[in-house]
Amino acid sequence: MSGREEGEANQAGNGSPVKGLAAFFAIMYFVQGLGDPTSGLIAQPVRSLLREWGESPSAIAGFMALMAIPWTLKPLFGLLSDFLPFLGYRRRSYLLFATAAAAIGLFVLWLTPLLPGTKWLLFALLLIPTVGIAFGDVLVDALMIERGQPLGLTGQLQSVQWAAVYVALLLTGVTAGYLADQGLQTVAFGICALLWTGTFVLAWFYAREPAVVRAPHSLSDLRRALATPGLGRIVGIQFLWSMNPLWVSVLYLHLTDTLAFSEQAYGNTYTLFSAGCVLASVGYAFYCRRVRMGTLLHLSIVTGIAANAVYWSMTTPGQAYAISVVAGWAYMTGMLIQLDLAARVVPISVAATLFALIMALTNFAASLSEALGGFLYEHLQADMSELAAYRWVVLLSMLFAASCWLVVPGLKRAQPQWWERGEPAVLPKAQPPV
Repeated sequence: MSGREEGEANQAGNGSPVKGLAAFFAIMYFVQGLGDPTSGLIAQPVRSLLREWGESPSAIAGFMALMAIPWTLKPLFGLLSDFLPFLGYRRRSYLLFATAAAAIGLFVLWLTPLLPGTKWLLFALLLIPTVGIAFGDVLVDALMIERGQPLGLTGQLQSVQWAAVYVALLLTGVTAGYLADQGLQTVAFGICALLWTGTFVLAWFYAREPAVVRAPHSLSDLRRALATPGLGRIVGIQFLWSMNPLWVSVLYLHLTDTLAFSEQAYGNTYTLFSAGCVLASVGYAFYCRRVRMGTLLHLSIVTGIAANAVYWSMTTPGQAYAISVVAGWAYMTGMLIQLDLAARVVPISVAATLFALIMALTNFAASLSEALGGFLYEHLQADMSELAAYRWVVLLSMLFAASCWLVVPGLKRAQPQWWERGEPAVLPKAQPPV
């Protein structure tokens, strides 16, 4: 690290580069977890608002799936940042633009009267901040890799990321449930607008990087990275694992309509789910390098099945609360393994673009499955009870997770060392990007 970079790191952390970097990424990820319209503080109020307007289950699920489309565009954002500097910077200028778009879009939404039947106006106003937030996610990840690798802090910064996100989601569940229950949906828009304004100020002062004339990498680096053995199969496993038609709209509608849970009770389940995710994140740090990757891969599939199966039968809020903790633990355990799986094969030279591509495909799978779940749930109710329709969706989610085992043999051939008894517990040091 150069003297200039070291000075910046020390300044950011009041003498400690670790504290400065950790604080920056913790705040950025915390606001993302709280302020993402597709899963944060806004998501439940938006669903409740659409339900008040008389929208059907499939319409609500389809709305949320469409709103998540910007997250499937992350590879494009990664390519722009990696290969097309903007105003002399690869990350900083784009990040300022993205956080400003999120803040301004949410402020406009907060101040715009929303009347019944204005679903598409709501969608248009939500789309702008969602694009900004998705773009910002790619940029913050890229900054984390670039600043963390020279200091050997990528592992610690990833831990900060997940801790911050799920602390935010712990707050989101109860708060979103209260706002939706009290009909205060627009308050959620205002809170998130203020939060994203804060991230713009933070990025302005602390998102530092050297100015560049042209990108240091070429598309040939990306082509070589895409040919990495086993990468395609890993993407296939993550796509299938992310196909959960039960989440989120069908589960929300089953709890609030069929079981007549209040909006607050549903929000509580979301908070407890996040608590389970925190427990899984802490636990994974202790055993992730002590267990062979092949064994962990099978564990991720088992936990993916379990994360859906636990929802098969529940009738009371108390049962739902306990189930939510278990589901959160199972889901986060599987997801961390999936992310670790990708991290072991993705070349660092184009990590921002390639990670964005992988996450975009999994986000697309989640959006596609949410729309599919809403469609099936609504149409199956024409031929059977609401409970039976719900359980068919649960079963389908379990089958998607189990189908990952069909791809495992090919991955074992591509990365045989993950199944060897002598696999090292600690990964070799990453090489710097070319």
